[in-house]
Amino acid sequence: MSGGNDGERRRGGSPGPVLQCEEARIKLMEFLDGELAPAELPRLEDHLAVCVSCRREEMAYRRLEEVTGQMADEEYPDVDIEVAWETIYRRMERGFGWLILSIGLIVLLGYGAWQFLREFLLNPEVPFLLKFGVGAAVAGGIVLLISIGREVGTKYRSERYREVQR
Repeated sequence: MSGGNDGERRRGGSPGPVLQCEEARIKLMEFLDGELAPAELPRLEDHLAVCVSCRREEMAYRRLEEVTGQMADEEYPDVDIEVAWETIYRRMERGFGWLILSIGLIVLLGYGAWQFLREFLLNPEVPFLLKFGVGAAVAGGIVLLISIGREVGTKYRSERYREVQR
């Protein structure tokens, strides 16, 4: 991206050699950041007057500054940090509570299943037809619970607007 302006005449007669595109781009960044020495400004202006490529780059950077300036002016709601931390704490606390509850239920269900197997299904005094009926009802209930859980999970994962607050 060379400007090809080695032999160009400077319009303002600014002191110093004519800027090449690479150096002009650096000076342009310094200018846009407010860090360009005042003595360097005429050389940059002379280069921008004759170099279309660098002038386009200057316009693009100015447009970028304008757009980002507009974004900075937008009003954002104030966030109450205490409320935010309280919400985070509450979510963590509830998650921990659900974990403990789940572990407790798993232990109780496991113990109940063991007792059911030992006291009811393996008991020779209980009629086979009763064992079969109760076993079928329990198995059917488990299959239905798994089916409902899978369906709810699938709908949740495929819900496109689940993150939109209502």
